[in-house]
Amino acid sequence: MAEPSKEVYELQYMLRKIAQITGEIPLINPDGIYGEDTRDAVRAFQAQNGIAPSGEVNKQTWDAIFARYKESIYMTSQAEPIYPFPSPSYTSQSGERSDIIVLIQLILSALAVVYDDFEDIVISGENDEATREALKRFQGYNGLPQTGVLDKRTWDAAAKSFNAYYNNSHYSS
Repeated sequence: MAEPSKEVYELQYMLRKIAQITGEIPLINPDGIYGEDTRDAVRAFQAQNGIAPSGEVNKQTWDAIFARYKESIYMTSQAEPIYPFPSPSYTSQSGERSDIIVLIQLILSALAVVYDDFEDIVISGENDEATREALKRFQGYNGLPQTGVLDKRTWDAAAKSFNAYYNNSHYSS
């Protein structure tokens, strides 16, 4: 059996990252041995990139793999926002237990630094009286109807306040 090599492992690692990001070539497990799985992944890469699919790595293939790997790294290094709010028509219900309530409790808890009269909010995931009262105060500070109900307008205001808080060097921890 062939001995693993660092160079082959590096090649396999790059091919794996490309496969994970693009899905265009077979996903392989790096082991440092240039076996049939690696050869198949190289062939598939070559075919996808206009290189004669020999399964062997020459300078042209190596350069193309390395360039595609760098693109893949760049693509995964860009922060992706998440959009956890369920739907524009969603409104929270008293006593509801859900992930969205956990998230709003976390946001309001973090904003307690900005809004001096916020009580410590217990992160329970339950839309309890304390959460509804904190939502009412937050809504009042932001010119929203003080209903204590989490709706899209309140969520957007909370997300905007949270982002402003974390991007303000005066509030850094």
